Amino acid sequence: MRTSAPSLLLPLVIIFALVFSLSVYVAQKFESRAAVVLAPALTLPKDTTPKLSAPIFLVFDMATGVPLVAQGADQVVPIASVTKLFAAATLVREFDLQSTTSIAWSDIDGGGGAGKLAFGQTYSYQNLLFPLLIESSNDAAKVLARATEGRLVARMNTWASTTRATQTVFTDASGLSDANVSSASDLQLLLTAAFKNEPHVFDISTLPQYIGSYTGWLNNNPVATTDGFRGGKNGYTTAAGRTLVAIFDEEVNGHDYTLGYIILGSADIATDTKTLRDFIKM
Repeated sequence: MRTSAPSLLLPLVIIFALVFSLSVYVAQKFESRAAVVLAPALTLPKDTTPKLSAPIFLVFDMATGVPLVAQGADQVVPIASVTKLFAAATLVREFDLQSTTSIAWSDIDGGGGAGKLAFGQTYSYQNLLFPLLIESSNDAAKVLARATEGRLVARMNTWASTTRATQTVFTDASGLSDANVSSASDLQLLLTAAFKNEPHVFDISTLPQYIGSYTGWLNNNPVATTDGFRGGKNGYTTAAGRTLVAIFDEEVNGHDYTLGYIILGSADIATDTKTLRDFIKM
């Protein structure tokens, strides 16, 4: 039997349509990639530095690692509760988040705990990430360190060494100890590695609040509601002053960039962060 022309035409039309759609899809992909590649490397040919209350600060391009503005970046100082961001990243990477532990009296007998944890309550490691990051709970950090039998802090230090951070020491998971120290240049390495490999931690840190099984927590980071905030952690102790490691999406000269901000020893994190962001976009 001879096949009619119309019956051959339909498969050819379908094949042509599929090939055309595929070529359009591939072209769009290449166009989007080209747009990213063509965005110029961000540099700041400024001969001035902004005036901050903080003696130490660093802003860098997350894509290239290039510092854009810095002061005192190699000075080693206490870092306070920014420690908790790296405790959370280590927990996510190296421990079973479905493991559970019950709150002991020893977990909540210190001062300034925050987190509203109560004796006898049972939490998974996953659930403890929320008070740890959102409300900066020292009690949550203490629970996790105790539940992991000290391995959490040990692995934080091991991980830091793999990032080539040579000036960083963690002695607890909370940052309460003034022996938790680092430099802005080291924190750049830690922040970059954590953001690349444990983005879930940063997602949690952007939440304005979270309601758990027993209670809820409000985000106490003064820059958490700022436009472009992609995540990070603030801290405070008397010795450290106010500290911050954070990531922001910024538009500079018509191009979009993701930038890392590190501020140590500040008297006013919100104001210092705004000053740095305005300086970058000048």
